[in-house]
Amino acid sequence: MLSILLLTICLLSTIGEDNLFAHSFATDTATTTHYSWTRAILHKCQSKQSDLTDWVIENLEDNGSITSADAVKAGEGDTLPKDGLVVGKCRVFAAAAVQSNDNDGLYPIYLYLGRNGWGTGVHPTTRLCLEWLGDHGVKDGDILLDYGCGSGILSIAALHLGASRCIGVDVEAEALVTAERNIELNGLDGRFQGLHTREVLPYDVCPPRGANLCVANILIGQLVRPSMVAALTTNLEDGGLLCLSGIRPGEVDALKEAYAGFEWLEDQYGELTAAETENSIESYGFDCGSWARLVGRKKIEKDSFIQQMSDLAVS
Repeated sequence: MLSILLLTICLLSTIGEDNLFAHSFATDTATTTHYSWTRAILHKCQSKQSDLTDWVIENLEDNGSITSADAVKAGEGDTLPKDGLVVGKCRVFAAAAVQSNDNDGLYPIYLYLGRNGWGTGVHPTTRLCLEWLGDHGVKDGDILLDYGCGSGILSIAALHLGASRCIGVDVEAEALVTAERNIELNGLDGRFQGLHTREVLPYDVCPPRGANLCVANILIGQLVRPSMVAALTTNLEDGGLLCLSGIRPGEVDALKEAYAGFEWLEDQYGELTAAETENSIESYGFDCGSWARLVGRKKIEKDSFIQQMSDLAVS
């Protein structure tokens, strides 16, 4: 019964997840040097052989045109300030932006324009997650599960902040390529593993204990699916932190009900509007409204999550 249920959960996680988510240089010497450095790094990232599985690569429509570099555009066309977008402890730049010489203590993040590479910091949910990682989330040596990784921005921030390794999961193969290239662009390759949702199994992503923390910036319709609850819950260690965003304030109670195995940390709850988020309305051309962040700590399991679901299935 348990093996059948395990396979059922894994198969469910692959069905119907098609909607996980609701660049010029000056001519002075310093800039010319940066230009040469940037071109070398960009070429290296674009030509590097991917560490993604053959299954993911084979499902790409066109591997070569997935990412491109611009001085102010990143993600799926978001506009970033030339001097970078400050979010929490990070400053986010487009991939071909002139390198900042500011010694302001902020971690620089460079991002490509990428097909299905969503996430730059101009959306309230991404900002909520980035701020949480810096203020509450990452401790030295942590392993992060970045579910719905998109551009990989949250993994890049976590690695800057002290995480030892990040595991990025996405339903879009193009997003995994974009995230992998962004990781290398930021000099963090070797510490990121990209997985398609079809490659995620309960208790298997980070054995034997699970990841120390998980961030899932995904729309409510996917977050409450039993397969998603299973994937996040079983691959997080007991006592691990789960940060959920991609949700509206009015959807928080439904999310708490779906993730019953968590103690909710109300002091880490947050809300943010597009009007309060720098470059959000400018990038999207409209006000995307108010969004929320919910954070919980996984309770110690008396029985495994699979055992609990099995008991429910036969009760």
